[in-house]
Amino acid sequence: MPKRTKHPPLNIVLWGQQAAEGRALLQAHLKSPCRITLVPDPSRLTAPPRELAGADVLVASSFAEAMAPAAQRLKLLHVTGAGLDAICLSALSKQTTVANAYFHGPAISEYAMMMILALSRDLLNMDANFRRGSWLGSWIWGAPPVPEIQGNTLGLIGYGHIGKELAVRARAFGMKLRVISAHPPARKPRHIDWYKGPSALRELLMASDYVVLACPLTDATRGLIGVREFSWMKRTACLINVARGAVVQEEALFHALRTRRIRGAAIDVWYRYPKEKRSFSPSNFPFHKLENIIMTPHVSGWMKGTRDNRFRFIAANIDRLASGRQIQNVIQGPKRHRVAG
Repeated sequence: MPKRTKHPPLNIVLWGQQAAEGRALLQAHLKSPCRITLVPDPSRLTAPPRELAGADVLVASSFAEAMAPAAQRLKLLHVTGAGLDAICLSALSKQTTVANAYFHGPAISEYAMMMILALSRDLLNMDANFRRGSWLGSWIWGAPPVPEIQGNTLGLIGYGHIGKELAVRARAFGMKLRVISAHPPARKPRHIDWYKGPSALRELLMASDYVVLACPLTDATRGLIGVREFSWMKRTACLINVARGAVVQEEALFHALRTRRIRGAAIDVWYRYPKEKRSFSPSNFPFHKLENIIMTPHVSGWMKGTRDNRFRFIAANIDRLASGRQIQNVIQGPKRHRVAG
């Protein structure tokens, strides 16, 4: 009986804080022999570390062109999430497999529903006023009551993992659903009221009470919502962005909120991000001075279920690489690699 060939351990580099914090989860689920190296703060490096040169697998949320020369033997670049806008795909060898991970749909859809409900009741301002002793907005003292979200129209731009999960939750609240997708199906899904392609953007914006951006950042979606698009929206409408900051034009968003062109917004994705742990403004504009926006620091998908499922999936893909099996969620490159004898 032939002896089973033993293969050397795979060298895995966890690049960046998000990847480094998943080390314990990765080790708990990996079945293949591996050596793991942490690079938790790449921003402090003046040059790519020598560990990158020996890496078989890189787990990261970003990959710059300058890293490519040091990553010549890289077999698998596994993105920690779904987004690829921080990955320089063109710099990678054709022999490097790039794969991503999802599992963020439930968390982000819960966040979007939370924001729809908070915006509908002006929750943060109500809380702040009541802490000062004001009963404004109640049946005791205040303006006419606000409408329920039941019967309101939710406009979804993007119908992938997030959009599909959000549609289920919004339908449970009795909302009407309008969807725009780059790849609309031949037949409209049964629980969607209206489903069209990108050319129907104006129609969707004009009809929606809440607009949720859940699309990837591409050349087609960069700057998708600007001054013209805000002018199409109802003055009573609210925008919720859980996609990428650059899908909405920064100055146009600030102007639309400051002038009350739209009623409000909830923004979780931004235009500037810190490179170290310190106070840092997410925009060139003073959004924090506006009362009609809810601001959060890119947290909508950062939930335990998202993180745990992603690292379990990444571990399984590394095991597939090690055993020569087909890798899942491949974006580019080979779907399997020959295992060295």
